[in-house]
Amino acid sequence: MFDESLVVASAVSAFNNAAVVGPAFLWNAVLASPLFVAVYVFGRKFLDASGMRPYVTGARITFWTVVFTALWVVFLGGNYAVLRDGVSLLPWVTAAILFVTSIFVGINTRAVKLPIWYGRANVSKRRRWWINALAFAIAMVPVGLSDTLNWWGPILQIGAVIAGLFVGRRSRRQMRATTCTLGVMFAATIGILMQPELWRFGQLGNLTPAHLVWIMMVGILLAAAFAMDVINPRGRIHKSAYVKLKWLMRFVSALAVILFLLTEAVPIFIGAVLMLFVLFAMSIWHAESVPAGLENRAIALTIIAFGVLTGLVVVTAMGILWYATLRDDKNKDAGGAKFLL
Repeated sequence: MFDESLVVASAVSAFNNAAVVGPAFLWNAVLASPLFVAVYVFGRKFLDASGMRPYVTGARITFWTVVFTALWVVFLGGNYAVLRDGVSLLPWVTAAILFVTSIFVGINTRAVKLPIWYGRANVSKRRRWWINALAFAIAMVPVGLSDTLNWWGPILQIGAVIAGLFVGRRSRRQMRATTCTLGVMFAATIGILMQPELWRFGQLGNLTPAHLVWIMMVGILLAAAFAMDVINPRGRIHKSAYVKLKWLMRFVSALAVILFLLTEAVPIFIGAVLMLFVLFAMSIWHAESVPAGLENRAIALTIIAFGVLTGLVVVTAMGILWYATLRDDKNKDAGGAKFLL
């Protein structure tokens, strides 16, 4: 009367759905918290003792954050069997992330020459291109396998990487590291919210308050860091108009955040982050100056929160290490961020 295979499949599906509901990212962060504490407490001392502190800079931290995010997209994606239909925008989101990352990597590695592989007695120089091409082809295998939703998925992802590297290596312009890093993290956060099951983050339509609050916190930090990166303090807005506009943006931002927590909708999340960006940008533009070191601290906190969200322990540790190196700034700005709100 009943097909036993269907019963087993239904039981397995129910178990997987129940298992994916819990905030695993939060428990992973809790389990890794001893490592994070050790990095924060002893990281500075280790850098000073080893002489590596000058190498822990914002440019390096943001560069490796982008690289590890792209690797996370490639190796943790590809779980398209969990999608409820064969139509999804996720392949285009991941392709955009890989394209921007490849441009960023290409720009920052223009001075790095491809390895030269000579034959015996330096006779055959043709091996150089053969070995490089083979190594690149092997590296593209996981990139192609990260998108199996459609037959053209591997072509899209590999094409995004190749096109990005070509544009980056050929470009004569520089890309703002902070802007690129924040953009990649924002796109990855949107991808997580679009289909949580794909990233083994949670269950679509059934995210827990821990999921939603942490995603919203990442969005708030992204908006604050991006506002401080692209907006300069001018002191331009008249005080009376500023007070009215500030309360208006506070109300709209709070409403957008509440709507997102109630609906889990991607457009509302994007709108909430945009409203928060306008709120923070208005505060910065009205101010005469921004506390020294506040932007770097905001970016470091954003990287930490994003690392916890994606389960990338190395990204979280890098953010904590960078934040620890900023502790001994002479300008203490613990309360300096209050003017943004």
